[in-house]
Amino acid sequence: MATVITKESLRKAMSQFATGVTVVTTLDDHGQPHAMTANSFTSVCLEPPVVLICVAHSTHTYKYLEHSRWFGINVLRQDQEKLGIYFAKRPADRHGEVDYSYSTSADGVPVLDGSMVSFVCQVMESHVAGDHTIYLGEVKEIREGAEGAPLLFFHSRWYHPSHK
Repeated sequence: MATVITKESLRKAMSQFATGVTVVTTLDDHGQPHAMTANSFTSVCLEPPVVLICVAHSTHTYKYLEHSRWFGINVLRQDQEKLGIYFAKRPADRHGEVDYSYSTSADGVPVLDGSMVSFVCQVMESHVAGDHTIYLGEVKEIREGAEGAPLLFFHSRWYHPSHK
């Protein structure tokens, strides 16, 4: 049976697709690290090595990526759920203690220490799609990190399959 497509119906349908959780990192207008939780991340091709992320125009991250044209993708472990929650909030709403630190790539991109893996990317192309921009990034560096089970998002909730 077909359904009228609304924001709510699409959100509910998309919640059926389990995704990994990442934190996108870049530099703000003052050269300081900025981060945002995202699950719209995927590999595009291996040669050249390209990934994509989608960023809402309403976020600070969008403005910073438009300026810097570089970003990091940091894949979170299950035990980094608090970090995912923290960076999912707008910067003005980030309160409380969350333990994290950054390192800087050779290209000056901040990457989160302790992630499962981090990708440092330079924007190759960008495409506006509604209220988001799709960024295609050429992977310039990969940093292997800490081992562990991945943090997932499923049914609009943090999901830990190893806890089931």
